[in-house]
Amino acid sequence: MSAALISRDPHLKRLADEGFEIEVRNSHLIVRSVPHVTVDGNLARGVLTCALSLDGTGLTATPQGDHTMFFAGGTPCHRNGAPMGNIINNSQKKRCGEMDVDHYLSSKPEVTHRYENIYDKVVAYERLIGGAARSLDRTANARTHAKAMIANDDSPFTIPDSASARYRIGGVNRKLKGRVAIIGLGGTGSFLLDLLAKTWVTEIHLYDGDQLLNHNLFRSPGSPEPELLKDFPYKVAYYAQVYARMHTGITPHPVRVTAANVDDLAGFDFVFVCVDKGASRREIAEGLLRLEIPFVDTGIGVGLEEDCLDGCARATFIRPGTAWSEVERLLPFGDDKEDDDLYRTDIQIAAVNSLNAIMAIMRWKRWSNYFRDERNEVNSVYMIEGNNISNRAA
Repeated sequence: MSAALISRDPHLKRLADEGFEIEVRNSHLIVRSVPHVTVDGNLARGVLTCALSLDGTGLTATPQGDHTMFFAGGTPCHRNGAPMGNIINNSQKKRCGEMDVDHYLSSKPEVTHRYENIYDKVVAYERLIGGAARSLDRTANARTHAKAMIANDDSPFTIPDSASARYRIGGVNRKLKGRVAIIGLGGTGSFLLDLLAKTWVTEIHLYDGDQLLNHNLFRSPGSPEPELLKDFPYKVAYYAQVYARMHTGITPHPVRVTAANVDDLAGFDFVFVCVDKGASRREIAEGLLRLEIPFVDTGIGVGLEEDCLDGCARATFIRPGTAWSEVERLLPFGDDKEDDDLYRTDIQIAAVNSLNAIMAIMRWKRWSNYFRDERNEVNSVYMIEGNNISNRAA
């Protein structure tokens, strides 16, 4: 989030113009130098903070969705040093955004029970806490005019990540920072991009040498962008342009990955392989294993049986150091003339492609210690007919 947000948001700008020391960090508002009375009757300053409720344009929502705030510092007290039990919900140290806080505060407006905007919310809490301080020193005020506006957001998104702030998972989300690549932007690969574009991964590189054709759109996320489709763009160029609206660092590579150029993947933290030819899969797997890059190889096999569709979706995780004999046992290489029958049907269904992408993304997130991982599996296969997943552990 840039300083431009504060300058164009009327409620944040009003706080800054009045002299509040405000910062915006990863969709959290921080208000510093808030005066309060301590338990021993002295004056001190602390910090108010809360997750910002944002609307669809990225500006602060009206009204605000949450009436609570957090306070970092000593216990806010009344003039006589008695803790403000009327607004302190609990006093347990915890993390709010990027700050360690000490107190969870709750004070609802009497009539509406919600704050019409973030300005009203900050002023109300400052009045409650700072009012007691001003009863001892009339100059005690959070409107210090001592600091310029600060905005700091290390997220990779083009819009504020209010979800991380809302659910307080910014620290977990940062575990996914790094460079990843998707090889193959067909059905599964395009759904993978959709999921990756909503994570904190730093760079997303797209590799595919094919153009985007009409039938591809029926196994891809979202609805088509007619203006972007009229010149038969490469898949990677089309999807990079669409998802650049949400995520920075998306780079298209309109090439097919082969043994000749697989070394271009050196330096990636993780790779998703979404190809349907056994020979290509073998070349890519050999290269990634040599480059010591962990990867998930995906595949679906859907066929028509007795007027119904049946088949499976597979996600296979290969970590650096895996013996090649094990890789050959796990991955369906075959050859281009008689590939494994399971992967020759060519039927692509969005529901199965999207599920395959989810299987791959979940395995990557467990590898990244984002999700808990008690099984540490190397191969998962979802069977449509039985609606079950079989896992093979490492």
